Amino acid sequence: MTQFDFAETPMLETQRLMLRRITEADHRDWMAVWHSPGVLDYLIDFDGQPSDAVGAAIIRWAERIFAEQSGIRWAIALKPDNRMIGSCGFHLYETRHRRVEVGYELHSDYWRRGIMSEALATVLEFCFERLDVHRVEADVVEGNAASAALLRKAGFTLEGVWRDRVYKRDAFQSLWQFGILAPEYRALPKARKGT
Repeated sequence: MTQFDFAETPMLETQRLMLRRITEADHRDWMAVWHSPGVLDYLIDFDGQPSDAVGAAIIRWAERIFAEQSGIRWAIALKPDNRMIGSCGFHLYETRHRRVEVGYELHSDYWRRGIMSEALATVLEFCFERLDVHRVEADVVEGNAASAALLRKAGFTLEGVWRDRVYKRDAFQSLWQFGILAPEYRALPKARKGT
């Protein structure tokens, strides 16, 4: 079993993207992502627009999950620019059960360009090949068709619905639960893996 040592955040690269460590210098850019139209519509972390204090707390969360060895959240930056336009990563890493949960968001100016597909494919490759996980999960707020399509394209299967799982914007929200197992990932055609 592969064991990643969490000594430092690895930089992941694709043809168009750099996935790199998130720092305090990214605070303003991450806030711009969350404040871009449509991004918060389905994120369960916020009710309303996040404040600067919340933004700082989320950066501390990204640092904490890395220090605890329970996750990595990467800044997504287009090459050659190093400016953060979104984030993607995993959390809730359980070594005993060999599973993680993934999450992501992207500034709406960059939607429908295949950027998140590219970033997610790279994160999945890291999870399955470097961490040697058996299962990757993703929860999607019911109705978020774009996120569901992204996950299906990456090889995930809709496994069920967690009814009224979270309370957001004065109402209970159900979550679609998606998952992909290592044998399913490895059986995907190379083009679907994005590698």
